[in-house]
Amino acid sequence: MSLTVDCDDCGGLGFRVRRCECTWGGDRLIVEGGEYRDEAYADCRLCQGDGSVAEPCHRCGRGGRRRAQLVVTVVNLDTGAAASRRLVPGRLDPPPDRERVGRAGKLVARLCDAVGVRGLRPRWGRRSAEETLYWLPPQWRPELAARERWALEAEALARHDYDPWWVFVGRSSETSPPPDPRAELSRLCALADLLQLDLVVEARRRSYHEVVWDIRYELPGSPVPLDPQVHAHAWDLPSAIADTSFRSAMCGLDERGRHAPLHTVRPVAAAGVPPEVDLDRLGRAVLAELVGDAPGAQAIWRDGRWWNTALHPTGSVETLHERETGQIVRYVAESLRRATEPPDPAWWGEPIPHRPCPDCRPGSRLRRCDCRRGASGPDPKCPDCSGAGLAPTGRCCSTCRDSGRIPAAVAVTVTDLRRVSHETWRPDVDEAAPVVTHQPNGKPVHQLGPHRRLARYATTFGVRPADLTRLDSDWPVDQDLLDGIVTVDEPGIDPAHRHVEQLAARLPGARLFVLAAVPDAPPLADLLRLAHALDLTAVLTYRDHRLDAGDPLKIQGERWRIRLAARDAQVGAEFPFGASVEAAVARCVEHLDSHLLAAVPREPDRPVPAPQAAPSPPVPDPAELLRRVGRHYAGQPVVAAFDRTGCRLWLTEESGVVPLAQAATIDDAVSALRL
Repeated sequence: MSLTVDCDDCGGLGFRVRRCECTWGGDRLIVEGGEYRDEAYADCRLCQGDGSVAEPCHRCGRGGRRRAQLVVTVVNLDTGAAASRRLVPGRLDPPPDRERVGRAGKLVARLCDAVGVRGLRPRWGRRSAEETLYWLPPQWRPELAARERWALEAEALARHDYDPWWVFVGRSSETSPPPDPRAELSRLCALADLLQLDLVVEARRRSYHEVVWDIRYELPGSPVPLDPQVHAHAWDLPSAIADTSFRSAMCGLDERGRHAPLHTVRPVAAAGVPPEVDLDRLGRAVLAELVGDAPGAQAIWRDGRWWNTALHPTGSVETLHERETGQIVRYVAESLRRATEPPDPAWWGEPIPHRPCPDCRPGSRLRRCDCRRGASGPDPKCPDCSGAGLAPTGRCCSTCRDSGRIPAAVAVTVTDLRRVSHETWRPDVDEAAPVVTHQPNGKPVHQLGPHRRLARYATTFGVRPADLTRLDSDWPVDQDLLDGIVTVDEPGIDPAHRHVEQLAARLPGARLFVLAAVPDAPPLADLLRLAHALDLTAVLTYRDHRLDAGDPLKIQGERWRIRLAARDAQVGAEFPFGASVEAAVARCVEHLDSHLLAAVPREPDRPVPAPQAAPSPPVPDPAELLRRVGRHYAGQPVVAAFDRTGCRLWLTEESGVVPLAQAATIDDAVSALRL
């Protein structure tokens, strides 16, 4: 039985002829977003009014064939053992049930027993052991002839050709405790009190009267988002809690709080969080607000208690988007408001004054023209703005992120999720900010006093400056913020005012949230052991910036990057961006599924990796030895590749990578360099 099938999108041709996008809205310039007419647009830029276009088939990569196999692998991080099972037509494991569906639970359990795994680690990959492996088509029946039955099974397995390798990671020494939705919701409430935020539990009606739940953090007074549940699929409150982590609840706070009221934060004692939230009572209270034609309801945790309110429609919001066809698509979304607003939070301080943004016009697409960058004024001959200084664009304003406000102060919240520090930064009159260097174009670069440098919080919370990250985006804090560096574009501007206004204008509600904690990442040795068990290559890149120490225009400290690749993959120039090895490991684990997909051969006739590995000794942590090599070649990225065959070292230069050494271990490779 062949392990590839003809692509059903293109019929094996490698390209397909499809209906043009212009047929969705018909022969009109302005079309409705949700309307379909199956009529070609006469002036279409793509099909010139024909209604059909030919394009390469992206489903099969223009090859015409798709892979009909799926591999499930379980790795034991404690022993380094791995076991895999390849699903192909004629060998489906587990067999389909009465509904012609095969689920991963029993297969993963058998593989866990084979390698001695007691509990799977939830952070390694985004797969669940309860996911569905395959759905057989209705024509499939056990009594069919083998060739017909295998063809239908191949069709079902080919649906996973975009993600044909499922890897589950676990340990034999410990098991993950079962999730407790009540305790997790209590933890989210406690963090809301710590950070002085609202925790919003929301239920909204969807089509066919379905109710979808979402949990997120918001700034008090923020408008109700138009549709915050684009990616929400929880049908009840416990499922929503299970799908929500602290990071996911914080995600999008920047956009949701763009128009929140501007207030300082004054520390107040937390009103207290109940040890366990009564989910049934909370869910009933939210659903009780969904009476009549109310499109949604919320429960808001603020000042130590829940506030329930219905959501009422207030009108519609129209947005216009230009298609490649040349048509303008009109989308209309219903705007909502809370029926009753909770009382102002007790921790709100005084309002923060602000001025209008000079680089955009709220309610329009006019933004600062590029001709003003680095110039004293607009270019009268500019083809975009004709000297007006403002030009239409689809991008948000780079100065205020479309909030239209330039606040005069910023509230800084730094936490390790146990302790917290709230400060308000206001520029002082004649604040000292000496010039420390100049930009290449001659603009002066100032450094503010220690009280304007976020790096000082590292000492307060007992971490490194490299461990300070943005709480709402998981990105390292910008180096200029760490060191209080600000560039003044025009003469006569006070550096402290420039620094505070530039920072506050881009933040939700003029609030900066910083996490001061070492990244919650597994040891680097665990990641290397995983790579060895999967027969992959772990590629580590390290760059030492000690030669740039003290230069405010250059990166300080060290940078790391870690990724997994196929063992025969070519290693090229790598440029690291992680501020610490822990941050690089955490990012690699977070995107593990993407690394595994990149390690699968692109050719559909080549099999998906199905590693089988016996227990192996622990892999030593190579970080210090790699730092030793990086110090010798300071300023140049050093690349190290680890696989089952040994270790290879390269040095990144302008022409590419230059081999340095190759040995069975990194100790032998570094010794061969005779540094």
